[in-house]
Formats: sequence, C-alpha cells, structure tokens
Amino acid sequence: MIDVDSKIPNLALMKISAYHKQKGDTVGLNLPNPDKIYTSIVFSKNNGKSHNATLSPIPIEYGGTGYDLTKKLPMVIEYLKPDYDLYPSTYSQGFTTRGCNRSCSFCCVPKKEGSFQRWQHPQEFHDDRFSDMMLLDNNILLDKKWFKTIASWSIDNNVKINMTQGYDIRLIDSDSARLISEIHSKDVINFAFDDSKLESIIRKNLCLLQEAGLSLRGQIQFFVYCDSDLMFEDALNRCNILRELGTNAFLMFNCQQKRTKRIKNLQRWANRRWIYWLSPFNEYTRSKHT
Repeated sequence: MIDVDSKIPNLALMKISAYHKQKGDTVGLNLPNPDKIYTSIVFSKNNGKSHNATLSPIPIEYGGTGYDLTKKLPMVIEYLKPDYDLYPSTYSQGFTTRGCNRSCSFCCVPKKEGSFQRWQHPQEFHDDRFSDMMLLDNNILLDKKWFKTIASWSIDNNVKINMTQGYDIRLIDSDSARLISEIHSKDVINFAFDDSKLESIIRKNLCLLQEAGLSLRGQIQFFVYCDSDLMFEDALNRCNILRELGTNAFLMFNCQQKRTKRIKNLQRWANRRWIYWLSPFNEYTRSKHT
C-alpha cells in the first residue's frame, strides 16, 4: 500500500487491506518486494507523484479522489470493515451517508458520489477497541431521521464522534443541535460560511447551538471559502461577522489560484486563533507595517 498524501488513515486502503488479509495475503505500507501495489492519491495537486514509485513490472493500481473521481472500490470491498491495524488507527472511520444534494461550485462530491443516500450504520465499521469514531459524511443532516439513529447509537455505545466535513448550518434545529452537543468529542465542530446570504441563518442557528451547551468560541468553527483575490473583501466581511458573533473563522483558499499578499495576511489572521481574537484584521495589518 502506498499512501501518497492522506492526512488521516486512508479508508480505501484499509478496506483493500482487509480484503487481501481475508485471502491470506501479507499487506502493509511500503512493503519491500510486493506482488502488487495499490496507490491512493487524495489531492489532485499530487497526481503523478507516485507514478514513478517503482520501475519494476509489478502491477500498480491507482485510485483516490486526486487520481480519478469516477474510480470506485469493488462492492465486495466497499462494505468490508476496515483493517485498522494497517497504520495502526486510534479511532474507527466510515461513511453513514454518501453524496450531497448541494451544488457548491468548488466541491467534487456530487460528481464523485452523486446525490445524497444512506450508506452504512456505524456498527458495520466501528471497532470496539476505540472510544472515538470519525465520520466522513459530506452532509449528514440532509436525513435527520438517519442522523438521529446514528447519534442515538453513538450515545448508547459511548462512542464519541468527530465529523471531518462538518455540518450544514442551514439544517440545524434544536434537536440536531442537542444531539451534536451530546455525541461530539472535544475536537472542533465545523460548519461553513461560504455565502454572505447565510448571515441571518447563521445568527439564528448559532443561538440554537449555544442553547444546546456548545461553546461558540471554544468548539465552533466556520470554514470561509475564498475562490480568488477578487473575493477578498467578501471573505473578510464573513470573517468579521463570525468574530462579532463570538465564533471562529478558518479561511479556505482555492489552492489553484495565486495567493496575493492580502490573502496570505487574511489566512494568517483568521487561521491563528490567538491573532484572530487579539485584534481586528485592520489593526493586525496595520501593526505589521509599523
């Protein structure tokens, strides 16, 4: 197994590993003299980096979002419980839903996974050795009945959850806010503020999250997408709104675009909490030039 650029244990490689171990094969990361190689590339900027991983005639199978959005695991592998000993892992991982019904311009999920659908129950991929579970769902609140099922299972089994992709702030109500506060680990709970039109919804639903016992400053974070320097003023305004509301911003800039000096400054300010809370952006930039 060659994990080119995963930031967390690679779920696809763990499932492929489980499949081959069931067949009696020896599997590992970067094993010497393999009979077959699986290479996963998550980020498109790294596509091609592993193509010279070996010059031998060993069969190499490439996959991952960064390589091909249309390539999928065979169904005989897709639903296997991951091999958590491959890395090793310290938490369970999986999808309880796949796809998304939103059409965000910067997101590949609809093309990769299609429309929203239920996927697996956590009991299918959770390992009892772990007290934490990472869900990779893209927009789990689109099916609130299913989310309640997942959350109830988490509470009943004393398994804390961390969501990598965050929650849709537009879908928060008092029930989902309460469940989120009960199931989450101490990790940051992510939302997104990608459109200024969401301001009124964010103001209203932050109150629901706070009423559920969540700390807006200590636990909540909003991804603020900025596609290019042309969006600088709008992105800054969204960051300022979040700061005024007492919660955190994290600027997500399109890596395909050139980062200008003011974009770099905005990222440094927004993405470092101690700087973000110390002073407004205009004071931060003024102090950098005095």
